[in-house]
Amino acid sequence: MLTNLALAAIVAFAGPSASAPSVLAPLSGVATTDGVAAGSDNVSATLPDAASAVKFATKDKQLVSGSYYKPKRQKSGSPAPAVLLLHDAGQTRDDLEATAMYLHKKGFAVLTIDLRGHGGSATADMNFETSDEKAQSTLWALSTRDVDAAATFLLEQHGVHATNLSIIGVGAGASLAVRRAAKDDNVRAIVLVDPQPSAFGYNLANGIADLGGLPTMIITPKESRNIADRLKAAAHSANGGLEFVEVTALKSAPGKTLGDKRLKSAAAAWLRDQAMPRK
Repeated sequence: MLTNLALAAIVAFAGPSASAPSVLAPLSGVATTDGVAAGSDNVSATLPDAASAVKFATKDKQLVSGSYYKPKRQKSGSPAPAVLLLHDAGQTRDDLEATAMYLHKKGFAVLTIDLRGHGGSATADMNFETSDEKAQSTLWALSTRDVDAAATFLLEQHGVHATNLSIIGVGAGASLAVRRAAKDDNVRAIVLVDPQPSAFGYNLANGIADLGGLPTMIITPKESRNIADRLKAAAHSANGGLEFVEVTALKSAPGKTLGDKRLKSAAAAWLRDQAMPRK
């Protein structure tokens, strides 16, 4: 069960970007605790109108930048389910904003983040692009703390269901999604997009198997269908034949899955069935 992490709750809302300049100004009105100071956010110039730029601190006091899509008011008055999106190694949250916007329109509260060393979360001393292979592996291993802080932040927002979280992980981000889901009872489902069986030394097959039945969807390019099927078979075999992993193959080329038009609709429809079951 998710608990309040002992982290500095640092949140800054830059507000919807409608009519905003091409580059957002440094965030203001940042609340800080535990002596952690917030700096300007190097957010993308393409921050969607529906999103607000946010910052929060991890347990080890690293600042994480993100885009938060506040849930739309529900007619029933019920809180909205949440979705956390995790990018691939070397990418940024920019690559996920189109999917985030689509999910938001479908009724989810959504958060995309730049993992440490990436995008708006990069610093002079912590930059994935300029790091060597060993440093990149270390950054990625520590990114689990970014995911922990992001999940806590998202589920604590007003109007968000505190025990209804789904996670989408892309490429190496799939391993981060699986790691979080394995220890968080609030996670209802995960979507793994073009997952890497072994990213930075993490065995994804074993990780999925350890989920013990958590609804899991793998979205993969057609050429990589065999990899996804092997992950699925291993997970079902490890859980006594319990079928909890679904595979959807797209026509996109490997590495181009995020650009496939079917990705957004397939992920959203499946997550709605898991997080918003029809009565």
